[in-house]
Amino acid sequence: MGSVAIGALAALIGVLSGQGMAAAIRGGKLSKRIDLLESSLPELITRVEVQAAFQQVAQVEAQRIAVEQQQQTMQARRARQVQAFGEMGDAASMNGKINEQLASLTDRMNQLNAQYGIKG
Repeated sequence: MGSVAIGALAALIGVLSGQGMAAAIRGGKLSKRIDLLESSLPELITRVEVQAAFQQVAQVEAQRIAVEQQQQTMQARRARQVQAFGEMGDAASMNGKINEQLASLTDRMNQLNAQYGIKG
């Protein structure tokens, strides 16, 4: 909301400065005219303040873009993790598979031990 107000003020200054520049260009005294305009209208912001506002808007926009990119990266990473977990299955089914494999290996070891006469 603040950037909108800053933009509106900057536009107003731009219009007023544009009129002052047009008059100054005709008269050849650009800097004096702008300084006169700024001194006669002290309730408006100065060129320096307008430039600072534009720089702040650019910085805020750059930060917003960086945050959006970071969020997209995190969402993509989370999607990959969900996909990997989905391929792996949930913990209960994984535990069941592991227990089945362990029982199968135990049976196989018992068969081999019996075959070679080893008591376990």
